[in-house]
Amino acid sequence: MKTLITILLFVAIGCYAGDTSDITQKVFDRTNYYGIHQHWVVTYRGKEKIMKEVFIPDAKGKLVIDFRCYFVGGYLMTVENAKHTPGKLDTISIYYPGTNVMEVFTRSDDGSVKPVSTRALLGYEQENAANTDFFRTLDNTNTTDVQWSQKVQETEQKVRDAEKQIQDAEKQKIDSKQ
Repeated sequence: MKTLITILLFVAIGCYAGDTSDITQKVFDRTNYYGIHQHWVVTYRGKEKIMKEVFIPDAKGKLVIDFRCYFVGGYLMTVENAKHTPGKLDTISIYYPGTNVMEVFTRSDDGSVKPVSTRALLGYEQENAANTDFFRTLDNTNTTDVQWSQKVQETEQKVRDAEKQIQDAEKQKIDSKQ
């Protein structure tokens, strides 16, 4: 009886996981506002976006992964970034849907994953808040070109400040180990 249940379970899982007929991908080539060429691959289940991968050229001009986003129910859930090494997804950010609550982890060369320090997490949260605010501005159709340009500059400064806080926290962590 256990064998029959096990076989039926595997057949049911195989049937469910095997149907990918509603999975589609769209590919875009873009230049971001820094002038960097980006190659986007967006994956959909039906009409709902479930994954986005963005590739950028490395120092040799070869396209390497820059980040990958995962969505559930229309909400951004997880982002893997190549923050430290081009083409290597070494930073993982997990978001609580509909909030600014998040957790961030770093992936080591050996594949192990560890949470970032509390200070670095605050920097990531500031960076996320600045980007979220910026994208809300993009959704506002009444934003003038001057307001949009100012928002870009403000957001860039906030992101630079947050990234400096993250770098300082990471440097402090390294210094404390020595």
